[in-house]
Amino acid sequence: MGLGLRDLRVWQESVALGADVIRAMRHTNRREIKAITEHTMVTAMAMAERVAEGYGRYAAGEQRQLYRAAKRELLRLETALAIARQADLISATHHAQLTSRLQTVNRLLSGFLVYLDRQLASGDTPLVAAERPRPL
Repeated sequence: MGLGLRDLRVWQESVALGADVIRAMRHTNRREIKAITEHTMVTAMAMAERVAEGYGRYAAGEQRQLYRAAKRELLRLETALAIARQADLISATHHAQLTSRLQTVNRLLSGFLVYLDRQLASGDTPLVAAERPRPL
């Protein structure tokens, strides 16, 4: 039986990271810094959404494109969190926890991209959901 999106570890970690970012940032959502906190939260959500969208595509090229977009969002999120930390919007403890989870998502996305690059290089046909590899 095929695996669903909820079984995909990179999706689980992406969603958990997004939720952690929102929890960490919602306490700093003061009027004067509202744009910064909202941008960071939206970026965290966009990253997880790109992972889900990539899973929903069957062509390896389309999946690769969306997983790369997720990695770009992840880099934007890492930058936003570093700025938030430097501006004392989040504590060092929260920043360390978020960075650790961010690195996990980055590693999982990198693994998917390597897999897709190999698949595209070998000329394999696109996978249907039932044939996809087990989640990392």
